[in-house]
Amino acid sequence: MNKPMFNVNFAPQQGPAPIAPVVAEAAPAPDFGESLYLQLKQHENSKPYAYKDTAGHPTIGIGFNLDDKDNKKILSGMGYNVKDVIAGKVRLTEPVIKELYDMSIAKATKDATNWVPNLSEQPENVQKAIIDMSFNLGATKLAGFVKTRQAFINKDYKEASKQMLDSDWAGQVGKRAKNLSALVLSAAS
Repeated sequence: MNKPMFNVNFAPQQGPAPIAPVVAEAAPAPDFGESLYLQLKQHENSKPYAYKDTAGHPTIGIGFNLDDKDNKKILSGMGYNVKDVIAGKVRLTEPVIKELYDMSIAKATKDATNWVPNLSEQPENVQKAIIDMSFNLGATKLAGFVKTRQAFINKDYKEASKQMLDSDWAGQVGKRAKNLSALVLSAAS
């Protein structure tokens, strides 16, 4: 006697067919690097041609300061005539803008880590705020934030936030300082 290969019941089903629940999946959260990139792109803008930043410096891409002699060397090393770039005669491609950003963010992260040695122990929002400040200010100007630095090292986020807003920098960058201060304050317990 042969056994059937499948045990299939073809009897009609009673009642409505079961409906599988629809589960909406949230888009994955951007990783730290992507999130920081989007934050800086918002704060700095991203332009393929030279423009003046808030301090009047010729800038291109995502906050790439063309008055900085090291940045001039980088662009020149990539085959660009820096005078033409500053004059607005050159339009950068997205891959070049991203490459310049990657170099800038690596330097800003290194400077931020030197400024706040326990940076990696800070909450992500605080790390993003510190690196953003470093990207905007550079190591020399960042070093002037003595009380802010100490507050970060002590993980006193209320004080760090207060010190950030109580600075000439906050008056110069306005909304950016408020946004970064709010990021820091969100870590206060």
